[in-house]
Amino acid sequence: MLPNIKAQMARLGLHVGDTETADFDRAFELGVRQFQQDRGILCDGVLGPETFSALEQARYQLGDRVLRFDPVRVLTGDDVVNLQTKLAGLGFYPGRIDSEYASLTETAVKELQMSLGTKVDGVTGPQTLRGLNAIDRNQDTGNLFALQERARVAASGTSLVGRTFVIEAATTVVDFQTLPMTREQSGLERQITSDIASRLVGRLEAIGAGALLLEGDAVEVNRADTLGASAVITVTADVSKSKDANGLATFYFGHERQSDLNSPTGQKLAELIQGELVARTGMQDCRTHARTWSSLKRLKTPKVHVVSGYLTNKDDFENLQDPHVRDAIADGIAAALQRLYIVEDKDPQTGTLSLDAIKALN
Repeated sequence: MLPNIKAQMARLGLHVGDTETADFDRAFELGVRQFQQDRGILCDGVLGPETFSALEQARYQLGDRVLRFDPVRVLTGDDVVNLQTKLAGLGFYPGRIDSEYASLTETAVKELQMSLGTKVDGVTGPQTLRGLNAIDRNQDTGNLFALQERARVAASGTSLVGRTFVIEAATTVVDFQTLPMTREQSGLERQITSDIASRLVGRLEAIGAGALLLEGDAVEVNRADTLGASAVITVTADVSKSKDANGLATFYFGHERQSDLNSPTGQKLAELIQGELVARTGMQDCRTHARTWSSLKRLKTPKVHVVSGYLTNKDDFENLQDPHVRDAIADGIAAALQRLYIVEDKDPQTGTLSLDAIKALN
């Protein structure tokens, strides 16, 4: 099995060492890490379920196979991403580019077929692809999902009152099963991040927003979509073999090398949260990153994954034990959520928006 995986990765232009052997050597580990980094998934060098899924998706380019909607076994792959991107650029596909040939993609293909005057069956075969290639002129209109997401935010007003936010805590061992965390570290993460999340929920409720707190194994995958939530914030803490690893980071759904796949709301919110937390805590800025983690991908609701620091770093650990720092993190996230809806020319300076000022805006 390993030689087949090596051969497939080599076809993708990755250096994996000897493709004829079944050795999981250093060269192959580095190849796996490079693939994971390119795909925006957890970069741990382990051939886990998410990496296997990404490898399976990478097998296909548009035209390699006939694409059709199967509700039992939904087709996924790079070919679907390419199709969705083309359809979005032409104005047919309004959904998030998620690599899944689901009902929304089928509907978009049918609309394309109607415009082409061909058989309307929702199946992307050679005839449909020929028609698509004939009218695709590298449209640069942006993906419709992103445009609609921006429009929804712009039209929704500045108030947080009446909005619903889902706040998650202590999900590291659930979302990242290959990331080693001892029972003690897991308990510490739950204690710290649940406290931060509770403080954040209190602030949002004081403003007049709805806030639902979910923790660890109690996290319900599609709850935010069901509730019609405005955003999901997941507060976690990290661990590392290196005691020097430290700092704050935020993550959103997207791809750092293919920005047209990004959630614009998720990206903006992640950047706002990152700026607020660094300004208010003085902790190391580990920046904002686009990722295609399943924990970010599986929701239509914009979601930001907040890493509040490293439990394995002395300074971060002391910071996270300090209730004033936890308050600062909760304040920063609340401020960022408010700033997401403020018109740019009225947006306050990073780190200055207080809870009283947020209340005044609502």
